[in-house]
Formats: sequence, structure tokens, C-alpha cells
Amino acid sequence: MATIKDIAKLANVSIGTVDRVIHKRGTVANETLKKVEQAIKELNYKPNIHARQLKLGKKYKFGVLIPEFHQDASYWEQHAIGMRKAGKELETSHIDIKFYHFDRYSEPSFYDKFSVALEDNLDGMLIAPIFVNPAKDLICQIPENIPYIFFDSDLPESKRLTFIGQDAYKSGVLAGKLMKMMVHGTGDLVIIRVLPESYNIDQRVEGFRDFISDNGSYFNINIYEWQETENLDNFHRLMSQICDNENLRGIFMTNALTYPVASHIGAKKDDDKIKIIGYDLVKENINFLKNSVIDFLICQSPITQGYQGILMLYKKLVLNQDVENKIMMPIDIVTKENAEYYTSVSRANI
Repeated sequence: MATIKDIAKLANVSIGTVDRVIHKRGTVANETLKKVEQAIKELNYKPNIHARQLKLGKKYKFGVLIPEFHQDASYWEQHAIGMRKAGKELETSHIDIKFYHFDRYSEPSFYDKFSVALEDNLDGMLIAPIFVNPAKDLICQIPENIPYIFFDSDLPESKRLTFIGQDAYKSGVLAGKLMKMMVHGTGDLVIIRVLPESYNIDQRVEGFRDFISDNGSYFNINIYEWQETENLDNFHRLMSQICDNENLRGIFMTNALTYPVASHIGAKKDDDKIKIIGYDLVKENINFLKNSVIDFLICQSPITQGYQGILMLYKKLVLNQDVENKIMMPIDIVTKENAEYYTSVSRANI
């Protein structure tokens, strides 16, 4: 059975535009209207009149539990770009998006903002479950009639509607493979695990270690832990300790905070440069990537994650349609040669 998404794809328009045509809300250009109507005819789309009547006039409030935008080098703000884009496209469906910002390094802050959201009569929730155990405790308090979606990181054993993000383990495996391609012989590799621990960070570490150990590599892997809120002097001491190792060949940074590592190491001759692999296309990372200090960045498509999150709640609550259990993001490898093609919103695949 054809869906609104199928119509939008065939007509090469947004889902919001299709929604306006079907429900005769808002203004649509004549040319666009004809394309949508033709797609509806070709797909033999039949709207659910009963569901439409039930939903008519209802307003929906979607709550987003997300870290402060400035944290992790403003990585989280990219999710909001996608969410707001989806919200704008669906504005005729009376969808309101409300953000509940918590401190990514404070469990009490997470508890507090989650509790506020639960009291706000939401219709659906998007949650970044950074704190694993607190998140497990709190999702049990979400009423059965309120669907919730995880983005960026997952809790597979939960009753979430869907998860939107990468396969964290496979991205760690990919990082290990890239490192092995750059570094030959023997030596030491370092993984910097960013605290607090989360499911996706743990999976990245495990995937990296498994690939290196399972593929005949003679590397020692040392794991260090770091939290962004720590004193910068402590970070520099940690990096000095890491770099004092004459056998150090490469560093795998497990989240967007790759640029402080790159800044400490700086540019060296290509022959003896410490190889660096990290995550996410935040501005600071891109600068070090283009200057060949960072070798590879793994892109998680946060804009698309945010867009799809709002879209899936809309699909479930407004259209009363089923949603896939997982919506996986591609594991894109970004280098200085192709970085420019990933830095535009138009590359977000939304």
C-alpha cells in the first residue's frame, strides 16, 4: 500500500508538500500540485478517511531531550537543524517541537529535564540516551500511549518505537580498518574513550579493538578516558602522557571532540605523523582535517537523524502508520579531499 513518503519520492517533493495537497491545507504551486496528483494517481494512493477525521484539528507536541547545543563542539545543534526543517515542512499538521536541554556531563541535569518533559503532556518524544542507567530508569515512566524514539545512541532492550543512528560497532570496526591501512608494522595505538560512557561509545571501542586484534596486527592498544568538563590542564597532561610514548602510531577519538587531540599533536612530517581518526563534521574538526592533522572523520549524519526523528513521530501519531524498528545512518568516511561535499545542509540526504 502506497504511503505519503512514496508519493513524495515519486513527485520529488517534501512529505510536508504532499500532506498539504492531500489535506488541502496551505498553498502549493500549480506545477507542484500537478506532480503530486500524478504521483497519487500512479501509486493508486487511498487516504485513510477515518484516521483523517480522527486527527483533524488536533495539535501535536513533540518533546526532544537533547544535550546543550554547544557541547561536543556544537554537534547536537546539527540534529536540531534537521528537526526544525521537518517541523517547518509539517507545520500545517500543527506540530510543535519543544527542546529540553540537559548537561551531557551531569546525571542530575538529565533526570531533571526528563522529569520536566514527562510532566508536559507530550504526544511523542525524541531522546538522546547519553546516560545509560538513568535512561533505562526514566523511560519506564513514559506512559504507554506516548511513543519515544532514540537518536544518536541506542538502548536495544527498550520498548522504543525506533532507533535512528549508526551501527556504532561497525563504525568502530571501520575506524580500526582505516587505522591498519595507515599504520604498518608494530607500535602502540590509543583509544580515547569520552565520558560519560554510553552505548555507542562502548560499541565503537569494542569494534575498533576487535578489528585490530582479529586481523593479525601487532599493536598494543591503550585506552584512556577523558571528560570535556575536566580542566584543560588535565587534558594537556593526559595528551603529554600519551605522546611521550615513542611507539605511539595512532589515536582513535570516540566522538566529536577530536580537534583538541589534533590541536595538541599539531602538524608533523607525513612520515612520522601520529595518525588520528575521529567523528563528526564540526567546524574545528574540519579545519584540522583540511590541514592533514586529522586523517579521517566518520560522519554520523546528525541533520538527517533529527529530520527522520520528527518524521517518524509524525508517521506514527498523525498518519497512524508503522515505523521501522531501526533507521540506520550510513557510515561515511570523510577526508580533506571530500569534506566540502559534506559540509552543506544539502548533503544531509533529507
